[in-house]
Amino acid sequence: MQAKQRILVVDDSALIRQVITDALTPAGFDVSAAADGSEALRRVAETPPDLIIADILMPVMDGWALCEEVRRAPATADIPIIVLTTERDVPKRIKGFEIGVDDYMCKPFSKEELVARVKAVLRRASPSRPAATAPDPAATPAGLTGHTDHIPMPDLFQLLSMNGKSGTLHLWGESVARVYLREGQIINAETQGLKGEKALFRIMAWPSARFELEPGEPERDIDIALTGSTSSVLMEGFTHLDELRDLIAALPPGDRRLRVPAARTATLDQMELSTMQRIILYTAGGRGATTSEIVDTVPQRDLEAYRTLTDLIRRGLLEVVVEDGPK
Repeated sequence: MQAKQRILVVDDSALIRQVITDALTPAGFDVSAAADGSEALRRVAETPPDLIIADILMPVMDGWALCEEVRRAPATADIPIIVLTTERDVPKRIKGFEIGVDDYMCKPFSKEELVARVKAVLRRASPSRPAATAPDPAATPAGLTGHTDHIPMPDLFQLLSMNGKSGTLHLWGESVARVYLREGQIINAETQGLKGEKALFRIMAWPSARFELEPGEPERDIDIALTGSTSSVLMEGFTHLDELRDLIAALPPGDRRLRVPAARTATLDQMELSTMQRIILYTAGGRGATTSEIVDTVPQRDLEAYRTLTDLIRRGLLEVVVEDGPK
């Protein structure tokens, strides 16, 4: 029979230690506990665990000091660590990832989420860790997982950029997406059949998403669609999002269809229209198309597409399909 994986829970709250133990034990883990970092280090020296779950704010030795001591010793440097805390400000989250934290969870948490995070971190960890050799600094780091409820999207991108990460960031939010990074620079993004800047800005508009970084060089056939620095791309994206939200709020809901009024169809050929305006009007046609469908047909960013939609509605070249009853 395969031995149970050992989890060490470190928290000064006896209640939190019990809650975590009660969640992980039925899932098949061997759970032990410590009330502070100093006690945890003694337990790690006696019996190295397969994973450490540590609170940050603790007496005697806090979670940061514990993580640093675990990472400093060659025999324990590769033990995965999940940080458990109520702190939410960005500098402390970034500090945790810089120290080498594998995942980050904020209290309160659900038992289901805790078990899923633990299994994911253990799955990514190497099945055989050298017990007496220091980790290779040049080795590819384990992937990061988490949720933008805990580390907001802009902070996540900045974190990956600041640490020069290469890999594919998988996201699950309003849809499924991938963002490709090379040495901290975002080079492309994909979601809902879109690519490049349009896709990245669409992802940045998601209210929340689960993410996982698959470390390593992106596939060779990934086009470099974004060439600016990550900071400049993100700054532009989030600046546009404010205006985009206002435009979307002023338009009909995304599932409502827009169409060209019958009285205006015959005059469109005589009008001076841009390529994007003609694409939008052709897509809407006589039967109509939803706002979301129209926006997806043009290559320009969503902001430009919604600006054009707003203008066409104002000029009476598009109207809302009020009712789609049976013919």
